[in-house]
Order: sequence, then structure tokens, then C-alpha cells
Amino acid sequence: MKARGIEVRWVAALCAAFLTACGGDDPATTPTLPTTPETAALVSVAANSSTPTELPTSVVATFNAKVSALGASFFKTSGTCGTLPTATPTVDASGKIVSVTLAGSRCNDGQTVTLTLDPNAVTFDGTVGEKGAIWTRTYTISGTARSVGGTVSGLAGTVVLQNNGGDTLSTSTDGTFNFPTLVAQGGAYAVTVATQPAGQTCSVSHGTGTVGATAVQDVAVVCATNTHTVGGTASGLVGTVTVQNNGGDTLAITGNGPFTFPTAIAEGGAYAVTVQSQPASQTCTVGNGTGLMGSAAVQNVSITCATNTYTVGGTVSGLSGQLQLQLNGADTQTVTGNGTFTFATPAAEGSPYNVTVLTQPAIQTCMVANGSGTLPAHNVTTVGVSCITNTTTLSVAATGVIPVNGGTGTIMVTNIGSNAATNVAAQLPSAWSGVTQDASNCAMLPSSASCMLRFTSTTPYVAQGGIAVAADNVGSPNPTTALAFSVGGDLVFAVTSASTAKVVGSIDAGAGVWGDMGTAVGASAQSLTDGAGNTSAIVASFGTSLTYAANLCNARTSGGAPPGTWYLPAACEVGAAGNSANCPAGIANVEDNLMRLGFGNLTGLYWTSTEYSSNPTGLAWLMNYSSNPVTAILVGKPFLVNARCVRSVDY
Repeated sequence: MKARGIEVRWVAALCAAFLTACGGDDPATTPTLPTTPETAALVSVAANSSTPTELPTSVVATFNAKVSALGASFFKTSGTCGTLPTATPTVDASGKIVSVTLAGSRCNDGQTVTLTLDPNAVTFDGTVGEKGAIWTRTYTISGTARSVGGTVSGLAGTVVLQNNGGDTLSTSTDGTFNFPTLVAQGGAYAVTVATQPAGQTCSVSHGTGTVGATAVQDVAVVCATNTHTVGGTASGLVGTVTVQNNGGDTLAITGNGPFTFPTAIAEGGAYAVTVQSQPASQTCTVGNGTGLMGSAAVQNVSITCATNTYTVGGTVSGLSGQLQLQLNGADTQTVTGNGTFTFATPAAEGSPYNVTVLTQPAIQTCMVANGSGTLPAHNVTTVGVSCITNTTTLSVAATGVIPVNGGTGTIMVTNIGSNAATNVAAQLPSAWSGVTQDASNCAMLPSSASCMLRFTSTTPYVAQGGIAVAADNVGSPNPTTALAFSVGGDLVFAVTSASTAKVVGSIDAGAGVWGDMGTAVGASAQSLTDGAGNTSAIVASFGTSLTYAANLCNARTSGGAPPGTWYLPAACEVGAAGNSANCPAGIANVEDNLMRLGFGNLTGLYWTSTEYSSNPTGLAWLMNYSSNPVTAILVGKPFLVNARCVRSVDY
């Protein structure tokens, strides 16, 4: 990221306004304007994703010097996704713009990808001064497309697998696999063997189903040289019954007696025999139809057929939740997903049938079409059940504060849609184990009504934005809020140990000068990160006059703290990494952890306790919270600026 430079002309005007000599590295006896810091080669970094939940496909870095080579560590990916994206950098014809293309990731909801671009790994065509700060972003993935995969074992050769009859994958080794095409949540998957390896038979188990909230990883493909057949005995059959093994191996049986499927199954592979099509005037059922293949052929599968009964079923679409259907007011069928359904009890040919909804899903209304008639001489499969979700829309307060070890934090949620919302709750970060959420008041939220989500905590955490408030029937995207933590009424911006945290005062301590022009405290007040040490050095140097910003904090007793507990924060305790003060990454600060999330009520100019090491007699760092991002500025010490204090607390 390009360092935010000091606006020399603005500083000169400011110094002139206050009759202050703002020198750079020159001796104090010859005051001059400070020189502009060395310009970094890295101008900007831009990703084509504007949200922290959507992984970008492109990251573009712009340099003000021509790039001649990119090191191996120029762009790195890390995180918790099962398959991290592959990063491919290219340099444009000017040599100053590097585009990184990202592709091939496999991620579930809640998994993360961290992208890091390091300009220090760039070789430039010429000499540059400062290369620039490291850029990094972390994305927490949210989406509904999932990968389908599993494991292959016992393979000797090459097997070709297919998902849903089209998505093809070839592998020649044992281990995990994932089909290249993702399947939407709620979509069906059906894994089959398209081409067997030479000299082997591979069998698929757990190969069909509906994609849920996580990736499908339990498909098992077992290959073995030794294979055995699956068969058994048919009885009571009049006509032809068609059966299948593992959803693919089909066999038509035309008479009573023994039968054997044509495709053998590998030892240890699963088999599952089902009826694909019933005889013209019968219903056949399968016994002993599932298991794992042993060391000998399976011969105990039974196909038992009974005459003149037929099943009633059809298709459910649009379902979200659980639906109960009834046939003729007696036979109940529970449906939990879209697709086909069949009532368990066959009915006699020529008898009336009537399909009705017994229990509606919690947040839907389902209607039955083609649900009644006289049973013909075949199974009824044309009953249609279509479900419509009674969706609604929520709004939520932008921010909320959770007190630690005392009191309750609340977030107001309002249903601004036309239908009641069910099971409204905030989706808290998994790491917030010390937080307890009470969403009981929001279990059923009528239209135009509001409810309170309540939070208590035994542990403080760094504030976090983008926390979704969801319900069973709220359309995407869910509204989001930001939550922060307080100890003793003051906002937490850093958690420093298992029992201590840093907080920032809820109000300003007042306005004061940093110190006298021409007087330097020295190195003990020039730390970018140790505000407590800086404050102690300033107080020791200037005494306890409350006209100095550091002393305003040192004398503060808010929250029952004794004098000397509060201190004026250092530049990098209030400002984010990469600003004009050259704050390093990884320092917990008020800008990142509170101000950018809407907390702290900080605006305008605030002193820091960091004296400028290159001109300690004249300049010190302040932060301009009216700019976004916050700007670090060097000004003369006699400038009158607000002070906001911080301290370390036990919890």
C-alpha cells in the first residue's frame, strides 16, 4: 500500500498560522520546512472484491518504477480453505502494473483465504528508494456452491469418474479427489464410474445425495482386482421387474428364481439393490439389498413381488424445511428435500387416491397439483407439490457494545418485510467462545415488529464488523452489524493477555499542547508503539502541568483508575499500519479496531505521545481522524489539539 505522505505545503501553512518553525532534519537553530519522506515504489494495490466475504479473482499492484523481475515470495496465499487459489502474476507492457489472477479455490462457508503482496520481493529496472509496505487481506468465504469429492482406494491404473452424468474426473492414484465443477447448495449429485481401470472394478458408495451447507467429501470409490457378483432370488413375479445395483447396473428379471447382476463388485465395495421399474400389474420390494462385498458372491438378495397394487408419488420443488404429506388421510410421508417422493403403502388398482398437505414447513406454503384421481394400472408419479418461501426482510442496528463481566449488550432487529421471521440470531465469530447470545425474544418476529438480541461476555474481544443477523426466511444478503466490547464503560481496542486488555476513553480528556517549541524530551518519548513509556517521559520532563496533552491523560482518574494509569497513546496505538508515521503491521490500534467500524466517536485532530525523532525540538505526531483512512501528521508542539487517553485494564 502506498505510504500516506506528509503534505509539506499544508504543514508549512499550519506552521505559519501558529508562528511555528517546523524544521526537518536541520539543526533547531536553522528552522526549515520538513522534507517529504522518500516516495515508495508501490503506489497502490486494488482487489476486484469489495467485500470481506468474496474472494477476488484479480489483484492489481501499481508501481512508479519499472518492474524487471518478481520474486517467488511476491504473492502468497494461505488460509483454511481445502484448496487455496492458484496465483498467476503478469506484468503489463509498461512494466509498472502487475496483475495477479486467482483461480481454482475450493472453500466452504466460514473458511478463510489470506492474500499477501510483498513489494520487497520485486526487482526494479533501476534504483528505487523505499519499495513500499506489505499489503495483506483476509477473506472469510460465504457462498452456496460446494465441491463434490471423496477418496479413491485400491486403484491400479486409471479410473474415470463422472458427476451428474457430465462432470468428468480422471485419476490414476489413490487419495482424495474433487470434481472440477461446484454444485449449488440444495442441488443433487450422482457420482458414477464412467470408465473402469484395466483389470479392475471400482465401486462407488455414498455417491448420490443433495449438497448441503458443506462440501461433499465422503464419496468412496473402492477398486479391487478380485470382484464378485450380486444376485439372489425373485418370487411372486408376474411380468418383468427392472432392478438396479448402486444406481447404475440395471437388470430386467422376467421370471421367478435366481438372478445375478452383470457387473461384479470389488471386495470391500458397497452394493445397494433397488427397484427401478415395477411389473405392469405388481409391486416388488427388495430384501437384503445393501451391504459391503465380501470374499464371495452375494446370493441372498430377495425380490418379492405382490400383484395389483401401485404406488402414489410425485415431485416436490422449492422446499426448504420439512413437509408432511398424506395419502387418503392415512399414509404419511415426511419430505425433507426437493425431488421425487413415493408413499410407502401401495394402493389397489381402481381405488381412489387423494394427496394432501398434513403439515406445512415452518416458513413456507406448499400446494398440491394432480393430487387426486382413480388409481390406474401403473404407479402414479405425477403428483406435484410446489412450495413458496414466505420470505421477509430485516434491518439491524449498525453497532452494538457488549460489556464484559457485567451488564448486557443489545442489538435491535426490526422486521421490515411482510412475513414473520423465524429464529432470528446473530452469526457470531466462532472464536468468541466467551460470548453468550440470548435470541429467545426473536424466535418469532412478526412483520413491522422489533426484538432485542442480548449478549453477555466473560471475555473481551477485538471489535468486528460484518456480523450477519440471519433468520430462517430472510432473503440474501443478510443485514450486518458491528460489535465491540467494553470494560468499565470504555471500549476495548486490544486484548493483550488472558486477563488484560487495552481500552480507549469514552470522551476526550480536553485540548492541550504537546510541549514547548525548542524543547526535546528525547528518545524515551519517541516510541511509535509504547504510549505509556512516552507519557512517563513527557511527565518527567515537563512536570504535572495540565496544559500538556500527556499530562491531561496522566492526571485522568476515569473508571476509578489512580493518576498515572491513563496515558496518551503512541502514534501506532491510534493509527493503522502504513501511515505517514510508518507504523508497522500487526500493532493493535484504535483506527483499525474501533474507528473504522463506527466506534469511539473520534473526529478531528488528536495528539499522540510520539515525539518526531528527526526534529525532536519542534515536531510531534498527531492523527487526523476526519480523513479516511486516518492521516498521521507532523505539527509544531505548541499546536492546541484534543487528547483521547488509553489504559490497560484487568478483566
